[in-house]
Amino acid sequence: METEPLVLVALFVALFVSLVACGVLAVAARRRGPRHTVLPAQRQKELLAPELERTRGAYEVQLTRVLGEREQALVENRALRSRLAEVEGGAEAAIAAQLKARLAAALEAEVEVRLAAALEAEVEARVAAALEAEVEARVAAALEARVEARLTAAFEAEVEKGVAARIAEASAAAARNRSQDGTDVPDPPGAPPLSPAVPSRLPLGRDSGADSTVDGADLGPLIVRSASVRGDRQREDGEHRRDAVHLGLVEEIPSPTLLSVVAAGAPRGPWSRLAAERACRSLAAQLGHYGERLGTELYQAAYATTRVPADDSELGGLLRTAVQGVAHSVRLVARNETGGVGAGTGSTGAAGDAAVELALTGLLSRLGDHQLREHVAFGIGDGSVLRLREGVWDGVFTGARQARLPTGAQELRWARLETRPGDLLAVCSAPMAELLLREDLGDWFAERWVDRRPFLTTFFSDVNVRVRSAGGDRSVVCLWDFGEARRTRDQS
Repeated sequence: METEPLVLVALFVALFVSLVACGVLAVAARRRGPRHTVLPAQRQKELLAPELERTRGAYEVQLTRVLGEREQALVENRALRSRLAEVEGGAEAAIAAQLKARLAAALEAEVEVRLAAALEAEVEARVAAALEAEVEARVAAALEARVEARLTAAFEAEVEKGVAARIAEASAAAARNRSQDGTDVPDPPGAPPLSPAVPSRLPLGRDSGADSTVDGADLGPLIVRSASVRGDRQREDGEHRRDAVHLGLVEEIPSPTLLSVVAAGAPRGPWSRLAAERACRSLAAQLGHYGERLGTELYQAAYATTRVPADDSELGGLLRTAVQGVAHSVRLVARNETGGVGAGTGSTGAAGDAAVELALTGLLSRLGDHQLREHVAFGIGDGSVLRLREGVWDGVFTGARQARLPTGAQELRWARLETRPGDLLAVCSAPMAELLLREDLGDWFAERWVDRRPFLTTFFSDVNVRVRSAGGDRSVVCLWDFGEARRTRDQS
């Protein structure tokens, strides 16, 4: 491709040179004209024709030669181009092969580097995990050993503390017993006395019983204590205690359920103490008759949002039916004590009902570990259920105040309650509720009972505290809810 322009240039140069030569010859001929005789035009043509023919022939020969060289140059150019293409193809193949080899080597090196890095990271991770596991195991072992040591020391200290407290309590009780020789112990200013009251007269009458009773049990996370103490006025007048308390499990209910009952006999009822005791036992038996149905109605998961009035509920109907059975059983007490008189209608029947009149308050409590424990309170009369939460007493249930058994069974009231860990429920007779709701005594009882698991004697002494009250017998059942059995042990 580079020789073709050179040939053309050479050809044009030759043509140009020939033209210049012709011009020069023409000029020379003109210059010689004046010196010689001018030939005629025809002669001049004849003389110039052979020269032009020779020149044209020479030019044609030269042009033919130049064209042949051009063709040869083109052939050589094609050969060179073919060779160049072959060389370029070979070079490209070589370059491609070399690039592939280099890329393969680079990729292999990169893969090796990355594999080495990944293996190194994996090894480091496994080594770190192994070291961390080893450290955690050693730390856990060390912590466990330290915790065991501290727990052992704390347990020993707690045992020593408990033994010391019991010794101190026994010493204080012995001191109180030695001081009770008929002299009055002065009350500490600004606080109720700690010493219990002691009756100075025995009760009179065929219906009389024990001056005081105390009971209780530790039912896992639910701690229960009960006490019934003869009132101050009854002790002074020589009258007997007319209240009764009852603790028991309703075995017929599928889920373990505790029944707590406080029955308060009428102050002037001749047979009200017997009627109160009979009412407690009869209520437990009557609830047992409807155990499975009560279990279904007692513990409904969504009762808090689906509460219905007592008159329209299955649970209210079952409780009312049970209390009606209790009323019938109480009337039998009057019939037995009067020889069959007083169980009928009219004035004689009204007198018999008055002789066994009483107020009844019951509480059904679900046992087991529960963060929200379910209770059902029900009652007739002025008995109530109080709750101690965060040091404050609150009345959460009161029965039908104007009604009494055996005549007012249809007026039964009931309500669902809940307690959470740390709460205390107290099923009280009216006089005991008045003491707990008094500002001075309520705080004192709250301080004595909050988060406690008192001994039976300690609980009895608290209920029988020597404070003057205008009410009658003091009867109460207290339930401490610790939520879980583990928390109960922690509070021991």
